[in-house]
Amino acid sequence: MPRASLVVLAVIVLLLAPAIAGAQAPQGYVSLFGDYFPNRQDTTELRARIFVEQTFDPSPRVLINASAFADGLLARRPGSVEGPDGNLQRVTAGIVRVHDLNLRYSNDRIDVLAGYARVVWGKLDEIQPTDVINPLDVSRFFFEGRAEARLPVLLLRGQVHLSEDVTLEGIYLPDFRRGRFDQLKEESSPFNLPSTVPPDVVCLAVGCPALPLPIDNREPAFTAANAQGGGRVSVTTGRVDWSVSAFRGFESFGLYELDPFSAQPQLALVYPRYTMIGGDFEAVRGAWGLRGEVAAFVDDNFQSPDLAIVDGTSFDAGVGFDRKAGDYTISGTVLFHSESYDRPLSESERGRGRNDVSLVASTDRTFARERYRLRGFGLYNASESSGFLRGIGIISLRDNLALEGSLGWFFGDGQDLAGRFRDSDFTYLRLKYYF
Repeated sequence: MPRASLVVLAVIVLLLAPAIAGAQAPQGYVSLFGDYFPNRQDTTELRARIFVEQTFDPSPRVLINASAFADGLLARRPGSVEGPDGNLQRVTAGIVRVHDLNLRYSNDRIDVLAGYARVVWGKLDEIQPTDVINPLDVSRFFFEGRAEARLPVLLLRGQVHLSEDVTLEGIYLPDFRRGRFDQLKEESSPFNLPSTVPPDVVCLAVGCPALPLPIDNREPAFTAANAQGGGRVSVTTGRVDWSVSAFRGFESFGLYELDPFSAQPQLALVYPRYTMIGGDFEAVRGAWGLRGEVAAFVDDNFQSPDLAIVDGTSFDAGVGFDRKAGDYTISGTVLFHSESYDRPLSESERGRGRNDVSLVASTDRTFARERYRLRGFGLYNASESSGFLRGIGIISLRDNLALEGSLGWFFGDGQDLAGRFRDSDFTYLRLKYYF
């Protein structure tokens, strides 16, 4: 039986055990999610999800957390992301996945977490440069936000509390998991970014083969040599919480290069290693929360238009605030991003780097004793005049039933996060039942 199937089976057994023993039943939700993409040839989708979770505490120092979900998709999507107008096809898919499955042991001095889990590093809102442990699901990031987009990974984390104010943390990831543009039929998803190979580039490299080229996906194998890991020191000084961290891992989204060892022209999708050194802080002054974060990727990788991977470095730094006033919660962040390449990315791009300044803002407002809720999020890249705006409205129809609607708008064009999805404007409605 495949490893993934064994893990899913283990989760199901854990979730059903309390019901069989007459203990507390698992919690979760069922949702129906309909979305529409007007700029993706009128793509329409219906997504359904059943999510179930349960925690167990076999002893005062041991906690087991288990959760899983089943997703279904019925959609009308273009035959390819670059396909002609009107080339819509019926797409169906279904998956069953483990969300979390981990065991945690803790006492006054140590805390050990083992299994499939999500670990959050960083302090900023939504765009967190040091949050590198878990890869992201891009579709869920734009639909719902970073917290919902993190994909669990197999890990072992140990924390040692040297005192009330100092904690040492080490983390080890034995297996690689790549990021996803969408967990449901990724190749045709409106959020997918396919490889677009300019014919002139391919002709210069290998002599005008038929397009598109086949792609060999070379994810790092599950071996000791491909482990990832890092460490973090968290300190409280007065009223300021701050930390420094370092991590050595693989790029969660692959980069393309022409395969020099293939008899026939093809692309290799590879996941190079990177090294991140970062830090963050958080402080509270009255009703205001102040946050900052910095990450230096001293060993980074960049995609070249001529189908090569260029080494270099990058740097991210941001400072932000948040404030809660009655039913309102607001936050804002200014982010600076810099890239430096060991050589120009291509013959036409002579520069050896780029700099961007971005603004991030979010709001949250509840009405009528929290029966109604409005959430807003905005990202603006001042350097490229591109960005993303998302608004979400939620109505509590009953204590365990909610109706949610959202609009997402991308504007501008560029190589930043939002600019690459300029044609992915969306709207959705979701009905969610909690049990």
